[in-house]
Amino acid sequence: MSVQGRNPENFHVEDYLEAVLDNFHDGIYITDREANTVYLNHSYELISGLRKSEMIGKNMKDLVEAGVISMSGTLAVLQSGEPVTSEQIFRTGKRAVITSTPVFDGEDHTNLVMVVTLVREITEIYSIRKELQRKEQQNRRYMQELERMRRELDGDVELVAVAEASRKLVEFANKVAPVDMPVLLWGEKGSGKCRMAKYIHAHSKRSEAAFLRVDFTAVPKGDLETYLFGTPGNAEHEPQIGLLESADGGTLYIEELADMPEDIQGDLLALLRDRCCVMKEGYLQKLNIRMIVGSRYSIPQLEQMSSINRQLLQHFSLFSVEVLPLRERREDIIPLIDFFLNQYNYKTDQDKHFDRESYQCLSAYPWPGNIQELRNLVQRAAIISAGDVISVQDLFLHDQVEKVGQRKEMFTYPDQTDLKMEVAKFEAGYLEHAFQRYGNIREAAASLGMDSSTFVRKRQKYEQLGLMKNEKKK
Repeated sequence: MSVQGRNPENFHVEDYLEAVLDNFHDGIYITDREANTVYLNHSYELISGLRKSEMIGKNMKDLVEAGVISMSGTLAVLQSGEPVTSEQIFRTGKRAVITSTPVFDGEDHTNLVMVVTLVREITEIYSIRKELQRKEQQNRRYMQELERMRRELDGDVELVAVAEASRKLVEFANKVAPVDMPVLLWGEKGSGKCRMAKYIHAHSKRSEAAFLRVDFTAVPKGDLETYLFGTPGNAEHEPQIGLLESADGGTLYIEELADMPEDIQGDLLALLRDRCCVMKEGYLQKLNIRMIVGSRYSIPQLEQMSSINRQLLQHFSLFSVEVLPLRERREDIIPLIDFFLNQYNYKTDQDKHFDRESYQCLSAYPWPGNIQELRNLVQRAAIISAGDVISVQDLFLHDQVEKVGQRKEMFTYPDQTDLKMEVAKFEAGYLEHAFQRYGNIREAAASLGMDSSTFVRKRQKYEQLGLMKNEKKK
């Protein structure tokens, strides 16, 4: 409506008041003293996604109870009689600062006639603030990761792979690294699953982004939602970026799939399937994250667990590989010992080395704790050894040394033998003895320093070779 050329004497502002209010950049919402909606302008419609035709005459209490509006400054004003300022998130995903002010009839401020609410959108400001904070937290994580990598040396992410099984594992990693698909790495604790996940990340298109890991058993259940999704923030507290947003663009490694709480499996499924997640504010957040999970259990074993979401498991079943325990890839033992000892020498500017008897003892040791145990033992032996030569006494494996010596004295080596079969017979004997002694798989496996899944797999293998009795046929 144009007012050009009108006589100023005939011009009345109130005739154009609604047009003026509709052109305000801020939203305006007005209710009467009973909290009934009497007016809202066009900007409020754009911010809230609500329509004037739907809202006029509606009571604010009913709107809040129905979930149309998350909270109401109007009701707070009617209760206190004072102006109220707060933040609000609308169903459009837009955020706003709302200021609700009481309007009184007369100067005595006793007769409240209406409540006027001004709605200033801060979605863009909030997003910028949140992005800055996300970058700050991400930078802190990068610095922590860089510092950790510096302490462990840059080459630590590379893999020692001398045994045939290890070389095949590296080949698998090199093939899946650029594919950008979910991966399941399964095997005993300490066998190197996390190191393998880092290797895949380092050789992927995401190598410049973050590699973050989560152990669900280490996060208190009450803090898990905040840990993963962050907090939206309010007038008093800054928003906190969760782990998922921090991993955006990078790789998230989950220590144990079987430990993942059931109530978040749906969220991670949506992240895998749709690359988006419902954040605590209630809006969908696009996130580009590659997930690699570790587990003590294979896919068939995980499928037997009612606590694991079947659709989630399907995403990891396409690329699944076993990381074998160290005792099943013994060719890697000496190279790993040298690798970790060289790391120690580099960091401490020393020239330590193991003597021949120590190498023999370490090669014969069963390594129930796998690579992690080996690394700890190498570092401990290097620290406590008096000189540059690390001897058997520095290993604190006297029982194992004596057993190795006894076997040497009692055993006569034949000129020719099938070594694999002899090793299989030896291991099958231990498995059968442990099962007969304890009567159940879990305790028998624990007594041999392995998990139940490995025990079952080995027993089935040796039953097929005729080296063990088939317990089911008894």
